[in-house]
Amino acid sequence: MPLLLTVPAAVVLLVVAVRMWRADNRRLSIGVVAAIGGYFAIESLLAVWEGTLPLGLLFTIPLLSLPFLIPVLAVFLIANGLRMLRRESKSLANGLSLIAGLVLLAVPVAAFLTLTAALTAHDDQVVVRAVLLAVVVVAALGSTYAAAFFVLVLAYGAVYRRARVGDYDALVVLGAGLIDGRVPPLLGSRLDRAAALFSARRSRGEDCVLIPTGGRGSDEPRSEGEAMAEYLRDAGVPADSVLPETEAENTEQNLLFSREIAQAHRPGSRVLIVTSDYHVLRAAMLARRVGLPAGATGAKTARYFLPSATLREFAAVAVMFPRIQVAVLGFCVAAGLAAGFLVGAAGGA
Repeated sequence: MPLLLTVPAAVVLLVVAVRMWRADNRRLSIGVVAAIGGYFAIESLLAVWEGTLPLGLLFTIPLLSLPFLIPVLAVFLIANGLRMLRRESKSLANGLSLIAGLVLLAVPVAAFLTLTAALTAHDDQVVVRAVLLAVVVVAALGSTYAAAFFVLVLAYGAVYRRARVGDYDALVVLGAGLIDGRVPPLLGSRLDRAAALFSARRSRGEDCVLIPTGGRGSDEPRSEGEAMAEYLRDAGVPADSVLPETEAENTEQNLLFSREIAQAHRPGSRVLIVTSDYHVLRAAMLARRVGLPAGATGAKTARYFLPSATLREFAAVAVMFPRIQVAVLGFCVAAGLAAGFLVGAAGGA
């Protein structure tokens, strides 16, 4: 690709990404623009340093190592999933890393066997060969897109979590479920982070309130907001600075109802959302979706919990863009059908 194209494209796209970030960094599209700009930047470097071994190895070695990394990652995810099911409740959410590991092992094997069957089909089995090849194409394109989207969410989430936390007058702490009516460690880490931010604000002589938010689940003896408020008061936060929200049933309601409490306490309050680190990006994106001008910050999460939590967040972010997912699925199916048709036409000729 000529430098006259790649260099301007890289510069323009990266500048656009920076401007989008400054305008509102809660958009996943910023990561897409930056990734495309980065691709053109890499293409420019490869063109400038064409033929030099170090730069070539820099980009080719990771690609060549992928086939070997996949089984390693699969084994790690399976082991993590088994650990999650032993240490946490035996639920689908906690088994996501186990499922993902099994899929990582199964899909390449199934694709290889299907492709082998398609290539070794008899000449009179044109339809079978076409169908098998269509399945392989759909699986390959779908897996590639899913992997790219996962890396985008993971990378942009890591970048967003390191963004500067702005000023705030109200800290909205998102719930994460209770255990026997008590605050579990995961939720406790969010509340500890919020209490530290509250203390930092108060130490500067500035007003701040804490809004723990969460309704009562069907299996919970009391609302999350009530239990969280009790935790904060026990941690030394003044009772008049804790304004619990106890009716929300999901994250969007958490944000909407908490905004009403913050505005009632002080019109024009600047809100900062406190959640777990893996949940920061989606919380910020949801705040933007409901029209709440708030950023988000995260509390640390136990390492063994991160793989399943990250996979769950990836799935939740993907669901936020249903039209894109349907369009990509349609493209993959269309490409598979086209490949199958071409094979069928060639075999019948």
